[in-house]
Amino acid sequence: MSGRLSRLREDLRQRRHHRAFRIAPLPWDEPSREELERLLATVAASVATAGTAAPDTAVQPPPAEDPLDAKALADAATNLWRAQRRLTRQGEAASSRSRQTGRYLRSCREALDDAGLLVQEHEGDAFHTGRSLEALTFQEDASLTAETVLETIRPTIYLHGRRIQMGQVIVGCPPAPAPAPALAPALAPAPAPEPEPEPAPEPAPEVTPVSVSASASEPEPGAGSGPARAPVPAPAVESGPAPAPVPAPAPGPEDAVPASAHAPAPARETPCSSDHERTDHA
Repeated sequence: MSGRLSRLREDLRQRRHHRAFRIAPLPWDEPSREELERLLATVAASVATAGTAAPDTAVQPPPAEDPLDAKALADAATNLWRAQRRLTRQGEAASSRSRQTGRYLRSCREALDDAGLLVQEHEGDAFHTGRSLEALTFQEDASLTAETVLETIRPTIYLHGRRIQMGQVIVGCPPAPAPAPALAPALAPAPAPEPEPEPAPEPAPEVTPVSVSASASEPEPGAGSGPARAPVPAPAVESGPAPAPVPAPAPGPEDAVPASAHAPAPARETPCSSDHERTDHA
C-alpha cells in the first residue's frame, strides 16, 4: 500500500511540470521495487547499530613507525665505506680472508644503495666554490691545470635523494704564477738649466764737439810791437747729429772686462797758432 502511495505521489509531482520536462518512471516491476526497498532498510539498520557500538570494539590504527635517524645512518655508511676502502688499497697483497671480507662489505653497500642510501666519492672531480663540498686543505700540484679533488676524507651521503652528510675533501690546485719583477720607476728628466740673462750693452759715451771761440785767436791790444800775424782759422768741426752708438757684443763670463777699460779717452784740445804767438811775445 505504501508503495502505491509513493508512486502516486511521484506521478503528481511530475505533473506539475511541462510534459517536455517530466521524468518517466523507472521500468521496474513490483517485485523488484519491493526487494530494493528491503535492502535499503537493512543497510540503514546496520549503520544505526554500528553507531551505538562500544568504542573499544573499534579497529585501532597501527602505530606509526619511528623514522630512521639520518645521522646514525650516515655514520654507519661512512664506517662501511672506510673499511671497504682500506681493504681495496691492499690490492694483491690482501689475504683470502681479507678478500672475502671485502665481498661481504660490497654486498652490504649494494643493499644500502637499493634501500635508497647512496655513498658518493669525489676523487678526480672538478672543484669550484659553488660545489656543496668542504675543502679541508689546498695542495699545489704542477700536473694540474685547474682545481681538482685529490682525496676524499669523508664521503657525501644521500638518503632518498636528500643529502644527510656533506663530504670533506683535499683539493689540488695548479701552482701560482711567479710574480713579475717590479719595474724600476722611470727617472724624471732633469730640468733644463735656465739661460743666464745677458748683460745689457753699455751705451757708448757721446762725444761733445769742441768749438774754438774767435776771441781766443785775436791778439790782445798792445801785446807787442811786432807785426800782427793773420789768424789761422780753426779747423771746422761738423756739428751734425752724433752717429748712433754701435752695441758692443755681449762679453762672456770669462772675458768680463771692467767698464772703465771700454770708456774712451777724454778729448784733448789741440793748441792753436794764437797760443804759440802769445808765447813768442812773452
